[in-house]
Amino acid sequence: MFFVYFALWVVLNGKWTTEIAAFGLAFAAIAYFFSCRFMGFSLKTDARLMIRAWQAVRYGVMLLKEILNANLAVMRMVLDLDFEPKPQLVKFNSGLKKERHRVVLANSITLTPGTITCLLEGDEFLVHALDESLVEGLDDGVMITRLKEMEAGK
Repeated sequence: MFFVYFALWVVLNGKWTTEIAAFGLAFAAIAYFFSCRFMGFSLKTDARLMIRAWQAVRYGVMLLKEILNANLAVMRMVLDLDFEPKPQLVKFNSGLKKERHRVVLANSITLTPGTITCLLEGDEFLVHALDESLVEGLDDGVMITRLKEMEAGK
């Protein structure tokens, strides 16, 4: 949080000088002390937030990669004149404990071209896939693995 306060100070000043940096450090220290004293922040909380932010960035990068791969697969299907789609409805349990992670998984599946999450009840997912080749890795793929790591705090 200290770095966020300092970055906010620098951005709002619009320029960088030694005096602005010194005042910014003092301002960030005072604001951080206030946050720790009256708002329940601590170094432990900040470390946990940094780990969560890093995990979210890693998940986002992985999701972009999966979206790109699925886009390429769907483009190949569309451009192949002999392609006959074999749509499928697939039910599976993710094993995720937290509801927010299950919702992130459902939205990630829907964002990935060729698949749509039709139903999410508890831990049970019902997913429609454009073709059987897009079903592979839904129930034990990289998205679920990363979300399980996030739940475990790794």
